[in-house]
Formats: sequence, structure tokens, C-alpha cells
Amino acid sequence: MGEQKITAVIPALNEEETILDVLRGVKPYVDEIIVVDDGSIDRTAQIAQAEKVTVLSNGRNIGYERSIDRGFKLAAQNGATVLITFDGDGQHNPEDIPRIVEPILRGESDIVVGARSHYPRIMEHLFAIIAKKKANIKDPLCGLKGYHVKVYKDIGCFDTNLSIGVEFIFSAKKKGYKILQRDVSINERKDVSRFGRSIEANWKILKAIVKTL
Repeated sequence: MGEQKITAVIPALNEEETILDVLRGVKPYVDEIIVVDDGSIDRTAQIAQAEKVTVLSNGRNIGYERSIDRGFKLAAQNGATVLITFDGDGQHNPEDIPRIVEPILRGESDIVVGARSHYPRIMEHLFAIIAKKKANIKDPLCGLKGYHVKVYKDIGCFDTNLSIGVEFIFSAKKKGYKILQRDVSINERKDVSRFGRSIEANWKILKAIVKTL
């Protein structure tokens, strides 16, 4: 992929059922994969290591935001041009990666946010309304996003207030970085989300909403 390096950062928590297919699907579209194992108690880390990708182990569960930040920091140190986040649960389709990264590689955008056709949780609808008003983003919680590394280096941290990464988007918008959205497909996940079941997940999202207001 020339001098521009694409790195996928995949936070993973107990994803042994899906991580292998995810890694093999993502590999053709990127130059580097960093899996951040967030304290999994299953074989997630071992499976990823067997696929010869970089695995960062948190040792304990430190959360989605800090996991992404660890991955971004290493990717930036390794010379990445574009950083993408990709979930380890099989919900995203690797075929969508080009439409996320190409606008950044062409200099048309600094951040590209994936937009799903529907939201699985009630609170995601509320967060979408807030994000639309604050940053003209209709799906702030989609896990498939792309960032030019210069944005991360400028802001300095992916997230400081557990806002599921939305703080980063809002900060970039305030700084004048260009943000585009691209429709992406979504698959039904086979297990429980890292954010928990419905009530727990909605509560976590509500807390993130409060922190971004």
C-alpha cells in the first residue's frame, strides 16, 4: 500500500469464537493489525498470536477507550498513516474497510465514521441525536471508524472520560478536522456485547452521553 500505512486496532474481550475470522478478513485490507486483549479469560489472545498479528495484553480489563488508546499509541510509534478501529465480534464486514480509509488516503477527510443502518439499543438513538447536533455525525457509536494519525497525535489521547470514543470525534470537530460518514453493513453478533446485555449497555451509553454534554 505504498508509503501510507494502514493499521487496524481491534479491542477484544473474550472473542475466541469470532476473532480468527475477523483477523483473516481484515488482513487483506491493512498493513498491520494490533489486537488489544482487554483481560480476556478465554483463548482470544492465543488465537490472535497464532495469526502472527501484534497482541497487546492489558492484563486486566481496562475498558474499550483505554484499549483503543494503547493500540493507537503503538500504531503511531510504528509509523501508521491511517488508524482504523474494528470490532472483534464479527459485526463489521472487512469489505467496508476501503470505503473508510480511502477518503483519508486521498486527503479528502481526516476522519471517516461508519454509519450503520440501524441501532440495536435505545440509548444509541439518543446519542445519535446529540452527535448530529454537535458534530453532524449520525452514528457516533459505530465501531468501524478511520482516523488520520495526525489527528490522534494532535489531540494526544483517544478518550479521557469514558465516552466510548465520542469525545475524540467532538474534539476533532472543534479543531476543524474534516469528518465524513460512509454507510457500512452490520452483522448480528453471536454472543453478548462487551458493553453487556440490553439494560447494562444502555446504562453505559447513558453515562457516556452525560459525559459529553
